Formats: sequence, C-alpha cells, structure tokens
Amino acid sequence: MDDSEQILQARNAKVEEIRGYADLTEEAKDRRVTEVTEKAQAEYTEAKEAEARRLEENLASAKKAVFNVPVSPTYSDAEVALVHQAFEGFYSDVFFATPDPLGAQEGLEEILDRADKTGNSLLARAVFYRGQELGLQPIVDKYLRSRPKEAKAWQRYTEAQEEMNRSRGLEHLLGGALTERALGGA
Repeated sequence: MDDSEQILQARNAKVEEIRGYADLTEEAKDRRVTEVTEKAQAEYTEAKEAEARRLEENLASAKKAVFNVPVSPTYSDAEVALVHQAFEGFYSDVFFATPDPLGAQEGLEEILDRADKTGNSLLARAVFYRGQELGLQPIVDKYLRSRPKEAKAWQRYTEAQEEMNRSRGLEHLLGGALTERALGGA
C-alpha cells in the first residue's frame, strides 16, 4: 500500500469515527471532518512532492552513472579536461561517420569492434552513446555485453526511467486525481 492509500484510509477512518460521535452537533462534526480532511490533503501533497523529488533524484543519479565520461579521481583538472576533449573528438568522429540514422547500425558495429580490438574505451563509449541516441538496442547490448559495471548502471538507468514514465502515465495520474477527489470531500 502506498502513502496516498494510507493517508486516505486514515482520513476515512477518522471521519467515520467523528461521524459516530453522538454527543457532537452536526456543525461540530463537519468542522472536525474539515480539519481532518485539510490535514490529510497537506500530508498527501507533501508525500506526492517527496515522491516526485525521489524519482527525479534517482533518475538524475542513474543518468549520471551511465552518461558521465569516466575519469580517475586522481586526475588533475587539466587531465580531466583532456579526457573530455578526447571523448568529444571521438564522439564527433562517430557522429559524422553515421550521418544516416537508418544505416548507422553497421557502421557503429564496425567502429565498436575496432575500439574493442584496440582497447580504446573512449571510442567504444562514444559508439554506445550514439547507438543509444539513435535507439539502436543491438549496439547498446553489444557494448554492454563485455562491460558488467556499465551494464548494471544501464539497467539502473532504464529502471529509473521506466519508474519516472509510470509516474507520469495516465493510470498513475488518474489514481492521483481520484485520491485528490476523495480527499476533497467528507
């Protein structure tokens, strides 16, 4: 059961309890129900915002793990800049070698094979990025096949993206609207 269901159930239980008080006037019952409802609405809004922040932070963290160019923590700022410059050069080469997205898979496979043979991890990573941009799952899979650490990061990223997509999907939005409606009345 998620937070919104718990909040709604707790609110409904409290409303039922208040409605059962024989010694209160209807006006007093309505006032207490309004107070309980307002508190539940505030809790729901807070829980919804916290969940949205959690999803965004999780996706940002997963995206960073997949798309950052890896550099050693012992590198100086100048060395990091050189690695990034080299990566950008490789990416530009890969990008311009695959101008036609429809025919890019074969070219990317050849470049990835060459990068793997020569141990050029930055070139291989550039191919992975281009394959991902073009939605070429065979290229992504081929890159990840021999890189378990990157495969794990990719899996975490895709799961975080799917979770974010579900949170923005029609079913989730409808459920939220129904919860908000239920919290709005007595």
